Amino acid sequence: MLGEEGQLPSDMRTFIQTPVAQPLIRGRNIAVGWSFLVAGILFLILRQFALSTVLAAMFAGLTLGLNITVILMRFRVHSSTPLAVNLNHPFMDSEAMGDALVRVRLLDGRWVDPGPHRLRTVPDELLGGYNLVQDTDDYPILGHFMEKRDTNGTLSRHLALINQAIALRDAVNDVPDPIESAREREKHDSGLLERSWFEEENEIEVESPLVSFFRGKE
Repeated sequence: MLGEEGQLPSDMRTFIQTPVAQPLIRGRNIAVGWSFLVAGILFLILRQFALSTVLAAMFAGLTLGLNITVILMRFRVHSSTPLAVNLNHPFMDSEAMGDALVRVRLLDGRWVDPGPHRLRTVPDELLGGYNLVQDTDDYPILGHFMEKRDTNGTLSRHLALINQAIALRDAVNDVPDPIESAREREKHDSGLLERSWFEEENEIEVESPLVSFFRGKE
């Protein structure tokens, strides 16, 4: 079922809701559980050193708070991934019954179709942060993607997941991979160039650097 323009259709799920993201949720829960256990052990150890119950509880509580803060900050990187897929996408770990779809959330909250190409980001000199663009020769802009400078690698992790989702979408939909197609064309063109130069080899006394380059590729 299609949603309104810019809204996420009801049959799509954000990345953190997909089956492939469930290990991240379990890992967060386990880490939080261990944090409580460590805090409890620390409290008992401090009490053995004749600290008052209040001081021991304060130190243990501070340790617990710091640990949980770090855990949740790391988890937020994944839970905030601005990516959604429909039920036919491989991220849903179910058999596809139709076309796989991918949507990406922009900074203003709109969910957009990323299009047929991989994505990348470019700095936005006017607004700051980064724009999301299709990775083609003319870099068509999809929209403003991040408002701040990426200092902790969040942007690269988001892009890696988004581009992986796009590649899997195309695989399910039997869409040729443009990167692989380009490599095949490059290989084919190189072969034509080699054959053309080799046919004239008897007329050339000194081998050109380009011929040496393509021979080195064999």
